[in-house]
Amino acid sequence: MSKTTVILVRHGETLWNKELRYQGQQDSPLSPKGLQQAEVVGSFLQNRSIDAVYSSDLKRALLTAESIAKHHQLTPIVDQRLREIAFGVWEGKTRTEVQEEYPEVWEARIRDVLTTRISGGELPSEVLERLHSFLNALLSDCRGQTIAVVSHGGALRLLIASLLQMPLEKAHCIHQSNTGISELIHYEDGERCWWEAACINSTGHLGSYFL
Repeated sequence: MSKTTVILVRHGETLWNKELRYQGQQDSPLSPKGLQQAEVVGSFLQNRSIDAVYSSDLKRALLTAESIAKHHQLTPIVDQRLREIAFGVWEGKTRTEVQEEYPEVWEARIRDVLTTRISGGELPSEVLERLHSFLNALLSDCRGQTIAVVSHGGALRLLIASLLQMPLEKAHCIHQSNTGISELIHYEDGERCWWEAACINSTGHLGSYFL
């Protein structure tokens, strides 16, 4: 039986996180607190045996990945498939602004988030298509290893929900804090394979100051 451990990490806090703006695939920089969070999660994971670090190409994720990788003499492997959900015309706007400017789409997404498209944005199924494409390649290339993957809150919620066979419309119930850790283990035994959650959004390494 083979065992592959995938350590999923959300990036550190950004300036737009603080302002409650939709980031999507825009590149808001890490805040001073986010830079500290990245250093803390890197130090926390330094005693783990990590074989590779993968990251979204967006800078907030890549900077966080570099803080992890440096403790293992690794360079993050960048993959665009790990990007955040594209929120199209909502990107850069606060939730209040979105509710005022796009009330019909806002209400439609509350009723049916799976099939309501924001102009210029992605549907959950499209996000999962690229995430599962990445994950399938990872499991093929890195079977039996421990891999750190740095991505984004929305994307990680969808991925975790899909792997644990939760209804995707409930993915928002899986909170992912900045530099929170979700560790999932993939087992293969002959023709059987399954996922097991070791932890979801673990933040003990941050302490109250960094949350």
